Amino acid sequence: MNASEPGPFPLDRRFLDTCRSGAMFSRISLVTAAVLVTVLVAGAGPAVAAEPDLVRSSQWQLTDLDLAAVHQRATGEGIIVAVIDSGVDGAHPDLTGQVLPGADAASGTDVDGRGTGLAGLIAGHGHVPPVVPVAPGTSPSPSPSAAGSASPEPSPQAVANPRTAGVLGVAPGAKILPVAFAPEPGASGDPDLLAAAVDRAVAGGAKIICVARGVAPSARLEASVEAAVAAGVLVIAADADRAGLPFTPWPASYPGVLNAIPADRSGQVPVAPLSGRTTGLTAPGVDLVTTGPGAGYRIDGGAGAAAVLAGAAAVVWSAYPKATALQVVQRLRLSAQDLGAPGPDSRFGTGLLNLSAALTVALPEDTPASPAPSPAAPSPSAAPSASPLPVALADSSDWRRWLVVLPLLLFFTGLGVWAGRASRTPAAAR
Repeated sequence: MNASEPGPFPLDRRFLDTCRSGAMFSRISLVTAAVLVTVLVAGAGPAVAAEPDLVRSSQWQLTDLDLAAVHQRATGEGIIVAVIDSGVDGAHPDLTGQVLPGADAASGTDVDGRGTGLAGLIAGHGHVPPVVPVAPGTSPSPSPSAAGSASPEPSPQAVANPRTAGVLGVAPGAKILPVAFAPEPGASGDPDLLAAAVDRAVAGGAKIICVARGVAPSARLEASVEAAVAAGVLVIAADADRAGLPFTPWPASYPGVLNAIPADRSGQVPVAPLSGRTTGLTAPGVDLVTTGPGAGYRIDGGAGAAAVLAGAAAVVWSAYPKATALQVVQRLRLSAQDLGAPGPDSRFGTGLLNLSAALTVALPEDTPASPAPSPAAPSPSAAPSASPLPVALADSSDWRRWLVVLPLLLFFTGLGVWAGRASRTPAAAR
């Protein structure tokens, strides 16, 4: 079998070797895997969980982007990402419930697997792994809590996600809007058809548009991209593909588009971007294991960086739902790890995607809210003085003010009595 052709692989370490060999793309059928597991464990005893999933463990970008921690903060929920490509197979077990109805019948099928692969990189949620029986004569090891006293029931938030097998996307909470414009396998597509697809994506409510194919420039495509950007939609486009494959850097070259530069697991860029712009972002884009048509899997590279970046943008936007597309891009750019020569450059753009940092970076216009004054805690300057200002006695409400007036009243009363007696004495003498 030619390495560039699709074909089944058994669910063993050869799959990992294939992933790391840099093959153009390969698939593994879930049906084939299920048959192999059945044959291997026939006649065995009780069922237990299978070994760590080889598809999931082959997704090197999950560790590089620290998605386990990122998804504690945001998952892209509430964000619609349009995948404009070859259509999406929404029946894949790792994509069930993630794919919205397309604008036409072609959008719900996939002519060459690229669209389904992009959707998995963005919003794949994996699936619950099958269980395999234990060999006769053995039994599963009891958990520590089973050996001792009963442990309290975990809270719903503490229960682990049971979907530990298959492809996990960068934004498993996001929804995919499939828009097909490439009618033939391997075709780059017509730019005017891509323009119409961009218009349909905007009309369908997409907040992010992911384009992983390069096409020739056209006035209609430029106008559609410009209209999408003006409508507040974030357009993300691939700026390179695999080495040796023809690629034209449109729509990545248009103003307002965030161009995605593919990096390998060491952070290097094996294929230089073609737009020459310095405003793009470098993202994982080489040897990416993802979903394929017919419940299969494939290895994408190069242009798949656009899907990873689109998923990252969806995560940031869901964490800051009131943000604009420009503010989402600012967070991604300001938090990126600078590579190559200091500052933005045409090979690495503004740097390597750092999704964890993008969720916490402060934008230049961000200002902390002023704390409201506490009515129960007056400032020292507002406290009463130890020496209050004097108050006029007549204006005072203190009853003790009469202690000061009383001597005067007694004096004038006595004076009046004496004056009265003195006036009566001479009259008696006469």
